[in-house]
Amino acid sequence: MGTFVAAFLAMFFAAAIVMACGGLIETGIRTAVPPQQLASADIVVAGNQEYDARGGDPDEPAILPERVRVDAGLEDTISDLPGVQDTTAYVFDGDPPAGTVDAIGVVTEPGADVSEVREAIDAELDGATTTLVGDQRGQAELREAKGTSVNIVALAGVFTAFAIMVSVFGVASMLALSITQRQQELALLRAIGSTPRQVRRLILRETLALSLAATALAIAPGRFLGEFVFDQLADRGIATEGVAFHQGWIPTVAAMGIAVVAALAGALGAGRRAARIRPTQALAEASLEGRLIGGWRVFIALLLIGGGVALTFVSIAVMSGPLTPATAAPAVIVFAIGFALLAPVLAKVMTFVLQWPVRALGGVTGQLAVLNARGRTGRMAAVMAPVVLLTGVATGMLYLQTTNDDADRQIFADSLVADAVVTAENRLDPELVERIDELPGVAGASEYVGSTGFIESPDDSSPAGEGWNLQGVTARGADATTPVDVTAGAFADLRGDTVAVEDQHAGRLSVDVGDTITLRMGDNTTIDAQVAALFSAPDDYDTLLLPAETLAAHTTEGFATRILVTADPDTDPGTLRAELTQTLADENGLTVSGRDVLFSEYDEQRTTATFAIYIMVIMIAGYAAITVINTLASSTTARRREFGLQRLAGSTRGQVLRMVGIEGAIVAVSGVALGTLASIAILVPVSLKRLDSVLPSGSPFIYAATAGLAVLLTLSATLLPAWRATRGRPAESALAIE
Repeated sequence: MGTFVAAFLAMFFAAAIVMACGGLIETGIRTAVPPQQLASADIVVAGNQEYDARGGDPDEPAILPERVRVDAGLEDTISDLPGVQDTTAYVFDGDPPAGTVDAIGVVTEPGADVSEVREAIDAELDGATTTLVGDQRGQAELREAKGTSVNIVALAGVFTAFAIMVSVFGVASMLALSITQRQQELALLRAIGSTPRQVRRLILRETLALSLAATALAIAPGRFLGEFVFDQLADRGIATEGVAFHQGWIPTVAAMGIAVVAALAGALGAGRRAARIRPTQALAEASLEGRLIGGWRVFIALLLIGGGVALTFVSIAVMSGPLTPATAAPAVIVFAIGFALLAPVLAKVMTFVLQWPVRALGGVTGQLAVLNARGRTGRMAAVMAPVVLLTGVATGMLYLQTTNDDADRQIFADSLVADAVVTAENRLDPELVERIDELPGVAGASEYVGSTGFIESPDDSSPAGEGWNLQGVTARGADATTPVDVTAGAFADLRGDTVAVEDQHAGRLSVDVGDTITLRMGDNTTIDAQVAALFSAPDDYDTLLLPAETLAAHTTEGFATRILVTADPDTDPGTLRAELTQTLADENGLTVSGRDVLFSEYDEQRTTATFAIYIMVIMIAGYAAITVINTLASSTTARRREFGLQRLAGSTRGQVLRMVGIEGAIVAVSGVALGTLASIAILVPVSLKRLDSVLPSGSPFIYAATAGLAVLLTLSATLLPAWRATRGRPAESALAIE
């Protein structure tokens, strides 16, 4: 019963995690936002926030960062259509350009077919405008919903892929251990005349019944887990508050199917040898160690490790900057699973390495623990594999995130040269920049506007094909407030529809000063911008510089609210901030702060993004931890008869528990060491590339906590079941059936 319960729990938690991930994906796809101000409208006409970026995937369009507005003249056109009773224009945020609105609410006449009216409206719209019905109507109020929902789909997709890989491995490992512990029972079935087919059918039917029950019971917990994770993401700004969580039958059935198929595949693989072995040989080998490792297992393990090597090469040779984790994170998973699959071989190696210190420190009890570990490599490998997975995934993913965070922050610091930031509550006075620029001790002052855009022409084949950072600057102060050096043209020419481009990017685009490029702005409008200057900049500076007033006109706010100020080399930044504060004291709504405010905002954004990674690590590591406890407890409990015989032979209960503790320590140390090796395989190359350091960035406490947790779980899940298994009389335990 113990092994059945353990297998049941492995399937239950695997199904719950995959269901939760499926719910997140469905929520992101639906982007259901119950309307508030637009609740009375049957149809909402709003800007299309999706954009098919040149060179991008048409099935995964980019999400425009600014409010895409609607031509106000459409209201009259729509009101004249048949079936339309009333129309209302809405403005939700920012300062829209003259004549445009944020959305148009449409109320249909009583009895009119909403779908037919919607088709009639669609016929009057261009690609930059769309119609919304049902719970989609709220997207017009919360324009961020579409963007964050795309992020949720991408994030949940990664969650799901990793969860499936880890859970399938966990279920298969648990079933393999379960069937191994039933070897004597299966051998007796073969000895009394059961055919291999009957044994296979027995194992498959047992597993099918168990998996169906486990996945059915996981439906409610899976939904609760999915909604809980979504709420956590919404609380931290990764998802938009107001989006409704949905988990329908599709992710539920898909998760059940994945869990059942994984269980059946694991049962089929684990029971294959038990079904094919000859009856007499089965009885003889029931209490002996079988073949060390199967050929297919070795093949899959080497395939995964090879895949990890390939992903590592791509991470360091192809990916750049913030894109590195896209291939480095999967490498962590495949390396960890590859090492875990090779556990039977690696367990032999680790036992050989650890036998001398164990014998020296443990005496006779340590010697017996080593003999047990060497004689039962298969069982040791089964309990060591989840420890490898737990350590490898947690250590690799966490240090990968801290390393990339540190590298990205250094890039941000290198790109920030301003010493003071002036922030306005509302629109800035255009003359304020000139006044600040003329103050003593000021090297330069510039308005600051940020957005994202796309190069439509010429053909953009650069790494920034998914979008460029756009920064609005003041021509006079751009030299002093940006980390660039002009190599051609002049920033003084940044007036009107002009742009400055990094010279290497300009070379890839085949443009020079005086040429024209077509930019798709964040509000889905296009401008033909003339190249006014070329500049050199630090690596990963994928930024186009435009006049602040030009860029601001294409943002949701419609105006700049910040001025960056750089001090002269002879002026102390603190003195500059104090003088600015005194000079602007009479100005209402202005705040002077140091560059730390920009770092704080950046760190807050990075913390928000990092939280999503922590959620994923917690889910995967949590499942691995459950598997560790599950596997170890099941394996130790099954040794009740062995413990009884050992005590009848003269060992005390304390000696038995010390032996089990040493065995657990061997498993823990081996699993932590191999998991660490699996994570190092990707962490060292990434650290060398991004930080020029062999050691990854991050607190040593992360590793200490991860390793400590693995050791604590291993020893607890070993000693507690052993303590319980040795409570009774030795004779009763010796007569127990394993």
